[in-house]
Amino acid sequence: MQISFSTLRSNFNTSVGYGYAGFHIVNSLKDLGHQVPYQYPKAPVQLNFSQPEFYKLHRNQYQIGYTPWESTKLPDSWLLKLTLCDEVWTTSDWCANVFEDNGFKNVKVYPHGIDPVWVPRRRKQSDKLKFLHIGEPAPRKGGQMVVDVFTNLFGNNPDYSLTIKAYKNNTTRIYNNYIDKNIIGLPNNIYNNIKIITDDYNESQLVQLYHDHDVLVYPSYGEGFGFIPLQALATGMPTICTYDWAHYKKYLGPLKLKSNLVNSTWDYAHPGKIFEPEYKHLVELMRDVAYNFNAYSGYYFAQSTKIHEEYNWNQLTNKSFNHIFKKFS
Repeated sequence: MQISFSTLRSNFNTSVGYGYAGFHIVNSLKDLGHQVPYQYPKAPVQLNFSQPEFYKLHRNQYQIGYTPWESTKLPDSWLLKLTLCDEVWTTSDWCANVFEDNGFKNVKVYPHGIDPVWVPRRRKQSDKLKFLHIGEPAPRKGGQMVVDVFTNLFGNNPDYSLTIKAYKNNTTRIYNNYIDKNIIGLPNNIYNNIKIITDDYNESQLVQLYHDHDVLVYPSYGEGFGFIPLQALATGMPTICTYDWAHYKKYLGPLKLKSNLVNSTWDYAHPGKIFEPEYKHLVELMRDVAYNFNAYSGYYFAQSTKIHEEYNWNQLTNKSFNHIFKKFS
């Protein structure tokens, strides 16, 4: 059958979440034998995958509104377009609860999947333990907290390193705490065991980056789905991550990072409440994984195959669209 796919053209950029997910949604529908034209009003069904104010709703067409979200209150600009949809979908159980708390009934969960390129790799203790954070410059991803904890625990110890992979720009402040933080022109490379990457990476480069590191640290205040931790887990990487929002929280295991639901610091962009990571618990987890790395490495590698099985794109897509296929085919 034909399923029209609607999103912003800017969401065709696969280096950001909407683009990456949309690419795999469309490809999985095609793999299942369906045609997926772009914003095609003659198709019986349209999947709108973008922020709801940008939905393009065609008359006499069955409309699915599919959107992730990161805080407890939906933007007012979303409500009318979502109300006009025949079905409302989102990406996790936590997001579904948010949509239902905001007045929408019977919200369907269509989780994102994992690409097979994220091959599991057994990490072994070496001379240097390499931490990785991805998500800058978005403050919601907790990059500054990662830097603060890392420097407090390990300073310039050459046995430990931290890589910050940013999307074009880095906002984390990297300085020695004994230096006046207000000095103009303070250098950004005082810690020589912290590396900042702002170059654009394709997917194969990102996979290699994950494989080259030992531990992902991701104290996010909330995710609509959260590709980065799932990709790390799929490679067998020990992953420190907040978990209340995560569809895959059972796989975060002993490195689940505690958080508290608090009023949003970024109410203009994410109204309502968000999950604030517990700084002290992050200290404990980063210290513990450093001292017991082999045990954690074995645990996370052992479950990586299950993650690939559960988060297979084609299976997830077929399950979520099955009632649509039956109704309109």
